[in-house]
Amino acid sequence: MKTIPSDTIFRWSTLTLLTILLWSFSQACFASVDPKQQSHASIQEAVRTFLRHQTADLAQKITIEVARLDHRLRLSLCDETLETFNPPSAKKQGKTTVGVRCAKPNPWTLYVSANIGVTGRIVAAKRDMARGQAITLDDVVLVERDLNHQLRGHFDSLDQVVGRTLKRAIRRDRVVTPNLLVVKKTVRRGEEVTILAGNGSIQVRVKGRALSNGNPGDLIKVQNLASKKKLQVRILSAGLVKAD
Repeated sequence: MKTIPSDTIFRWSTLTLLTILLWSFSQACFASVDPKQQSHASIQEAVRTFLRHQTADLAQKITIEVARLDHRLRLSLCDETLETFNPPSAKKQGKTTVGVRCAKPNPWTLYVSANIGVTGRIVAAKRDMARGQAITLDDVVLVERDLNHQLRGHFDSLDQVVGRTLKRAIRRDRVVTPNLLVVKKTVRRGEEVTILAGNGSIQVRVKGRALSNGNPGDLIKVQNLASKKKLQVRILSAGLVKAD
C-alpha cells in the first residue's frame, strides 16, 4: 500500500479549506446583491446622508462613520426612498444611532449605529509650564483635536486662557482644560468696589476695598474707604457688592 506524503496531505487540506472559504464568500456576495433584497450599502448611504444634513450647521470639521450591518441581515427591497429619522438616543456628535424605515411593500425598521467625529481648533500648551505660572500668548497655541475625546472640557480661544494662572503643571502639547486653571474671581482682594447699602427706594452707594477674593453670591469682607470700617457684603457682580 502506497503512503501519501504528509506535505501532500497538507496541501490538499489547504486547497479544500480555500475552496470552502471562496464558496462561502461568493454566496455572501451573491446574497448582498440579490435584487429582491435591500442592499446594505444603500442603507448605510441613507444613514450617511441623513447625518450630513443633521450636522450641516456645525462649524467644525465633521467625519461620519457608519457601522457595517450583520451579513446575515436580509431585508426586502423598498419600493420608495428609505426614510431616516432620529431615535430618542440620537446625538449630534460621538456615538449615535439612526433609524431607517421602509413603508412598503413589506414594512421594516432598522436602527444603525454610527460615529460622528467632530474636529475643532482648541488651546494646547506650546511648552512645558509649571504650577503657579501665569499663561502668556507665547505659551499656548491652537491645535486641531477630536472634540469627542475632550471629556474634561477645553478652550477654543487663546484669549480665554492668557493671563490665567495654572493650578497644576502641564506638559507640552497637552490640551489646556478648565480644571488646570485657578478659578478666575469676579472680585479680587485689594480691588475697589461699590458698596450698595439700604433697602427699598432708599439706597446708598459708597466706595470700598475688597479684603478677599470672591464670585457672585459669595460673602466677603470689605473696608469702607470713607469710614475705614470693615463690613461683610455679598458680591452682586464685578465691582458691585451689597451690605446685608
